[in-house]
Amino acid sequence: MSFEIPTEPAPTEDSLESALPLIEEPKEESELDPFLISQTILKLTVPIAAHQDVPEEAPSEATSVPVASTQVLEAMQRLVNMIKDLRSPKSGESPDVPQTPEALAPYLVEEAYDVLEAIQKNYFELPQSDSIGLVEGGDRWQSYFLISDLAPWLLWCIARSSHEVMRLLEGIPAKAFKLGQGWRTGIIRLVATLDTKIPELSAYLDLTTFQVNQSLLPSDTMIQSDQYSACQQPTWLAGLLPDLTQHITATTPSISRFFAGAEVDALAPNHNWQSGLIQLQLGFEFIATDATVFADFAEASDAEAAALLPPNATEAASLSSDSSHLQIKFTHSDWLEKYSKTLLQQQLASTIQQLPTFRAAGEKNRNLSSQSLIPLIVKDACDLVDLLQTSPALSSHSLQQEVELTALTHQLLWSFSRGAYEVMQLMGGIRVNLLQPECPWETGTLRLLASLNSKTPEQDWQLDITTGQPPQPHIFPLARNVIVQSHQSHWCERPDALEQLETKLMQVLEQAAPDLLLFLEGTDIEVLSENQQGEPGAIQLNVGFEFVPDLNYSASR
Repeated sequence: MSFEIPTEPAPTEDSLESALPLIEEPKEESELDPFLISQTILKLTVPIAAHQDVPEEAPSEATSVPVASTQVLEAMQRLVNMIKDLRSPKSGESPDVPQTPEALAPYLVEEAYDVLEAIQKNYFELPQSDSIGLVEGGDRWQSYFLISDLAPWLLWCIARSSHEVMRLLEGIPAKAFKLGQGWRTGIIRLVATLDTKIPELSAYLDLTTFQVNQSLLPSDTMIQSDQYSACQQPTWLAGLLPDLTQHITATTPSISRFFAGAEVDALAPNHNWQSGLIQLQLGFEFIATDATVFADFAEASDAEAAALLPPNATEAASLSSDSSHLQIKFTHSDWLEKYSKTLLQQQLASTIQQLPTFRAAGEKNRNLSSQSLIPLIVKDACDLVDLLQTSPALSSHSLQQEVELTALTHQLLWSFSRGAYEVMQLMGGIRVNLLQPECPWETGTLRLLASLNSKTPEQDWQLDITTGQPPQPHIFPLARNVIVQSHQSHWCERPDALEQLETKLMQVLEQAAPDLLLFLEGTDIEVLSENQQGEPGAIQLNVGFEFVPDLNYSASR
């Protein structure tokens, strides 16, 4: 679903006098300790299944939910590609011919019939596994839970909506119109706030910093950033925030109950049970980094803005000095074509069942005549082409033939973490109990290590895509028959072999991030240095686990 925002012209000098401040006044100070709020136990009083704010047609989050079959996706992909070709200036069609579904339909009969046949014969197929808790885990919050456990899940739901949104949560360079003072350059950050409307626990908790009472931009602020597609032109927050919320809820429907407000019973340490409401809210925080106010938007050039940004402001993970300047050029055309096809199929799979004709043809109205369905399929396909062309998820995740290494590692990190919440947890590290043969039980941190390895005749380097640094040497290697157990992850609540954890991870990648499988296979590249001299080589993604034992672990092991 697109959330491209129509922009309006920048305010004129005449409008400055009546403008409001850029930053809202801080909300009333709260004496509550954020730690107290984080350790509060909650229980939803309205069952998830009965929550009225979850759309009736939203896909279920259980792992056994049917998805559009491979045959449907491939047929639809051929139809979409045909529509793109017909709309292309190179098609030879007269520019005076309207590009409407009705005008295109006579050229698309064969492809549309292929789609209809695939829908009617094999509309659904089940995921390969019904045991890995893929994607959302709809029953995750059915029982008692801590606010400190809910917060990272809410952030994951927001970040998985697109690569750009994940970067926005971290903060990106931007310019903001400070009403009454002109344009400023700085860092803008998407702030997810949990409003706890509970009598003795009322606070606005920033889920990223776990601090209360943030000052946020008012909705009549204008922002612009080259690193976020929805506001590459000056854009009002009043239009940006609702569409951003809609895009997030379309990607992860179960989060909608928290945006709407969820009734809860709460028990905080040293407090009695109380009833109230928790609500997820989005806003933007802007930190000016310049020393000059630019009355005219054009005066704040990108070069000036970049020079004023603090270190590490533009990237969540810093790279080593040896590799930060590198460009990666993918040289295997077949691999690039396969990668693009994989991305398109992922996007089709997430949007195709939203189209009314596909639901009608596949489920409710199988007895409709083919003649009546073909024009409707063509119209839906044209709408889908328009949707894909403006999709932030597809545009931000597309892979250019040449890409900065920094951007590539960040993109791969998002691909890993968006598939399942448990994968995101493993990327950050979880507390585990671990038992190796001939060793006592040990406690420590288990982390999924995904590293990017590049080899050329002149160099051989690796980068941990989570930290942006070369991987640290393993304290000791982990065998696949090592037993792990953790209360922090649903995947290993009970003791199990590490190889089972690896199996669940690969099932997630196959279903939710097949593009990563292509990187696991590896491909040919050229590594370009600052002087644009290219070195032929290869690049490959490697996956493993590292264990960091507590400092007081047994020295006799």
